[in-house]
Amino acid sequence: QFTYISLDDYRIIIDQLYGDNIRNTDDRNPVSYTVFINPPLSRIGLSEAEAREKGLDIAVAKLPVNRIPKALLINETEGFLKAIIDKNTKKILGCSLFCVDSSEIINTIALAMKTNQDYTVLKDFIFTHPSMSEALNDLFGMID
Repeated sequence: QFTYISLDDYRIIIDQLYGDNIRNTDDRNPVSYTVFINPPLSRIGLSEAEAREKGLDIAVAKLPVNRIPKALLINETEGFLKAIIDKNTKKILGCSLFCVDSSEIINTIALAMKTNQDYTVLKDFIFTHPSMSEALNDLFGMID
């Protein structure tokens, strides 16, 4: 379905044939994806509705793109960023990004989720300025 999943499948097969036989699909999740529309839509993890259906105690942060300095600078102000956080564990449960460069930004969120980081890692991280990624400071800063 996705090119990057096919690449991971290839890595698993090569490891099975010639490697240590330790790679598998068990540790694949969470997997992000991007729909390349204008602006692109990128997602990972649970949606707000899915988290509520599971009965999780969540915090929701939503940031309009027109509040991001880089978006204003390049005149690409359409869209929003949305994050779903587990209030008890401070873990990122999911994220939706509908903005320019979302296909790049989602990778940072995926890495934080994959390594089981609290949302505060992205809230407090020093991103370059101006960049779209620095909006993660503001998005996750809305949780506190």
